[in-house]
Amino acid sequence: MKKKFNGANSVKTLERDLKIASSILEWEMGDIWGHIGVRLPGEKGIMVKSIRPPAGEERKDWLVRFDYSGRKISGVGTPPFEAPIYTQIFKARPDVQAIAHAHAPMCIVLSLADRTVAAVHMQSIPFEQGVPFYARPIHIKDDAEGADLARILGQGRAVIIKAHGLVTAGKSIDEACMTALYLERTAKIQVLAHAIGFAGPTAEFVAEMANSKEILLNRPDVARARRAGSGYSYEWRFYANKVRLREKWMRGWT
Repeated sequence: MKKKFNGANSVKTLERDLKIASSILEWEMGDIWGHIGVRLPGEKGIMVKSIRPPAGEERKDWLVRFDYSGRKISGVGTPPFEAPIYTQIFKARPDVQAIAHAHAPMCIVLSLADRTVAAVHMQSIPFEQGVPFYARPIHIKDDAEGADLARILGQGRAVIIKAHGLVTAGKSIDEACMTALYLERTAKIQVLAHAIGFAGPTAEFVAEMANSKEILLNRPDVARARRAGSGYSYEWRFYANKVRLREKWMRGWT
């Protein structure tokens, strides 16, 4: 059953959130290519915001709407060359409302070493089962490749395309964006840890860490604080406020 959109998911709100998410991912990951997209209300197509507009188009939003065949409906620019990432995952996953794709450097590094992202710190618990690889180092250019990517993603939240980047899926723009942010941060931590001898987390390590986090998040004061904010996660509200205030954050440890 497809999720019904309410007033909080008006086109204007979705446009605003796509712009915020694009800024979050651009500053978090650096000079990257990518885009983030969402279903339009009433299944009227897909809306995508480019993280980095093409050369000569820097003053435009590059926010475009297109249908499930990839044909432009309206907006600035053209549908991304990799529109099948959106059309095919949305077709395969009615529960997914938003998708992010970015050429995240450390996810690429791990993919080249055939290592998956794992649960190695508190914010990486969602990756405790690992993140699957799309093994072909390609752009997702047509429906067959998009459907293959959707198959590898399965019912998960993320997939890494070898030598290319990440794709995350969420029930909201907030979730897809924050999953991408923490996926790349986790990859950074792992690359550094593996370089000094880390072999990977044990099952006991992951279980204890996950249990500790669950206990903390179930504390009434913590649960109330995280719920406050009209349905947006605490993480999203924190970074969205920085974007609104034009406050950039430290990413130099990469």
